[in-house]
Amino acid sequence: MRRPLLRMLLAGLALAGLAGAALWLWPSLPALQSDLTRLHGLLDHGQGWRARNPELAALAFLGAFTLLGALPVPVVVVLTLAGGAFFGFWLGVALSVAGTVGAALLTFLAARHLLSGPVRRVMGQRAGQLDRHVARDGALALLSLRLTPAVPFFVLNLISGVSRLSARVFALVTAVGVLPNKVILTAAGTQLAEIDQIADLFGPRVIAVIAALAIFPWVARWLTRRLRDS
Repeated sequence: MRRPLLRMLLAGLALAGLAGAALWLWPSLPALQSDLTRLHGLLDHGQGWRARNPELAALAFLGAFTLLGALPVPVVVVLTLAGGAFFGFWLGVALSVAGTVGAALLTFLAARHLLSGPVRRVMGQRAGQLDRHVARDGALALLSLRLTPAVPFFVLNLISGVSRLSARVFALVTAVGVLPNKVILTAAGTQLAEIDQIADLFGPRVIAVIAALAIFPWVARWLTRRLRDS
């Protein structure tokens, strides 16, 4: 099948899927609006407490992000969205990046000091292969994996801790690698806080954020290929 025809077919399937989703959601719009109103009320309440206690709110969020993000539970995305909704874009990005690095380091250090010996004994000769790979291009490999969701966040932190990668390089590469994703998700969180009506979901800024979320994995894949080939 020729590429132009394949692209047209995929575009047609995507439009058909969007139309089907719209028809399926249409009867549920009143319930969705009710849920959205309750969510907005919770956000307003939380933002009011944050305005009265800005330092405590930031420290509490950072601590919760670090502790929860270190667990094998997929909460990092939700916490990043919450950071944008409660703290705005710039502070939300800063707190989410710091919390992500802190969570990654907790898992990394736990793996290094508590699990490294037993895991490396189980790995046998593969432990030496991992060390040689890390010595050759460990930082670049970690950056590539951070940019793309090829390995779950917790698993990548665990594997890095078992390797011979230094904690300083791990923290720096993690901060750089997660920054693009944090920028997009935090922006999505700020838009979530501004949605009052279902119709707001079709605003230009919300659509732009959704488009960025959809395009970013493809851009990241292209970038990681360029990094590996360089």
